[in-house]
Amino acid sequence: MNSFNTHRRWYKNTLNKKISGVCSGLAYRLDFPVWSTRLVTVLLFLSFPFAVALGYLIAHCCLEEKAV
Repeated sequence: MNSFNTHRRWYKNTLNKKISGVCSGLAYRLDFPVWSTRLVTVLLFLSFPFAVALGYLIAHCCLEEKAV
């Protein structure tokens, strides 16, 4: 049995967004609180600003928008 279709996909959450909804969509996908996902993103940004900014920009451009 194929279990790949049972997982939630990663979307930009347009209802609970601060900047573009990337962190909110990731939190929904992983079943984490949104505040913890944003906190981890900010802490990683302080340590690795170029890599996190580039990853966030790519996710912002590539992910579909969905009101989750």
